[in-house]
Amino acid sequence: MQSHLNVKYGTPRARVLAAMNGEMVSPVPFDIFLNYIYPDLASELYRSFNLAETDTEGLLRALDAHLRCGKPLYNGPPLEELPHIPPAAPATMVFRGIWGTLEGIETWSEVFEHPLQYAETTADIHAHPWPDPDWMDYTRLGWFSDTPANYLPVAQWADKYRNFARWVTDWQPLFSRLMDLFGMQAGLMNMAQRPDLIEAATAHIADYLEEYYQRLAASVQGQADILGFGDDFAGQQGLIMSPRMWRRYFLPVWKRLFPIAHQYGMKASLHSCGAVRAVLGDLIDAGLDMLEVTQVTAEGMDAAAIKNDFGSHLTFYGGLDIQSILNLGTPEQVRTEVRRLIDILGKDGRYILTSCHFLLDDIPAENVLAMHAEARSHVPIWAT
Repeated sequence: MQSHLNVKYGTPRARVLAAMNGEMVSPVPFDIFLNYIYPDLASELYRSFNLAETDTEGLLRALDAHLRCGKPLYNGPPLEELPHIPPAAPATMVFRGIWGTLEGIETWSEVFEHPLQYAETTADIHAHPWPDPDWMDYTRLGWFSDTPANYLPVAQWADKYRNFARWVTDWQPLFSRLMDLFGMQAGLMNMAQRPDLIEAATAHIADYLEEYYQRLAASVQGQADILGFGDDFAGQQGLIMSPRMWRRYFLPVWKRLFPIAHQYGMKASLHSCGAVRAVLGDLIDAGLDMLEVTQVTAEGMDAAAIKNDFGSHLTFYGGLDIQSILNLGTPEQVRTEVRRLIDILGKDGRYILTSCHFLLDDIPAENVLAMHAEARSHVPIWAT
């Protein structure tokens, strides 16, 4: 029997916000991870719904995605494009970004030279050409598939997506940025042996991020629901560094950044893949409201365990594995996992079901359709 719990939530936005506030919502809120599907898979899904291949919004609506993402428009100095290196989706080109690092490609690799790789003194760190927050136009928002001309004024963007939970986010990391700047080997060695270099670089990054998010949050105040932060500092077996070292270098910065969301009436989300359980409590204490992505197959991230330990404070976004279930499983196996995640993570609210990362081209379209159909139809015991 269909639950009465969904009756009072008239829009996807209302459903997401109710769930994030700890209300049980059935069917649970559903999303397409960060509103992006890799091109070959997207083509199959467009055909499944009889949609034109340019109708991104139509596909998101057909799949009942509850959130819409936006980021500010870059309006700074021209960026150097590197045409001979193929980009990795969702990037459309490889370029030298505002930090002096390569963007649009995996840059932790030691194959590439990193701007601070050979820094020996804090003077070398300070001499680096750090970016200016003035280079962003915080009054216009768009997303991956939008050209600069298609970015919208904030009020227009907010009105266009007024029925959806509006999520203003961007890839503006902290630890990952350090590794891009130093290179993974030099970065990790400096964290252990040259804390003065890491602290100097972290201070520059943190100052930029605080100003960036203050300006962005002020621009979208009252017209967005979630302010999104991002970093990757864990593998699938644990943090890349010790929790003690993470707390020393990075926790103070998150304590500065998450409250910006609350100051302007929004929830704070953080993208961080992998096994982050060791510092989830620290992140919650710092003001985090939503973990994106929730990778339940990583060490210590068992769905029942993290729901029990952190579910009264934290919304989990994600859960459905793209490394073995969505890409290699049958549609029935996908449906089974969807039911399991809803039953566990959806109880007492604070869960948004989606894949635990982008929908890649190795995922069969029928599995995406099975994920969507089961998320819409499954009524868990707690909802009856």
